Amino acid sequence: MTTASIPSTLSAARVLWANVDTGFWVAHRGGEYFGCVDAVSGGYVSRDAHGIPIGRYDALSAAKASLRTTSHPANTARRHRFERASVLTATAVGGTALAFALTAGALAPLL
Repeated sequence: MTTASIPSTLSAARVLWANVDTGFWVAHRGGEYFGCVDAVSGGYVSRDAHGIPIGRYDALSAAKASLRTTSHPANTARRHRFERASVLTATAVGGTALAFALTAGALAPLL
């Protein structure tokens, strides 16, 4: 099997759903985790295979259908924004920690 045939095999695979708990459904495609849908107050939230929320829906069928469109440009853009926000947050926290460490190092001789 070549590497090029793997994506076409997965894209052709059927999405299978399992209701694993009350109000929680998990999707598998081609034997791999594909995403989930969680019942919340007033609707359903779907998450892709990376755990990133795709959206909130009124109907279970709409939430399940949203997983089939995770390559849609809107979903791809949402995932990129989430990843970019994570990097910015990590950078800010790291910079703050560095500032505290430098301050502590500068003040240590004075104690």
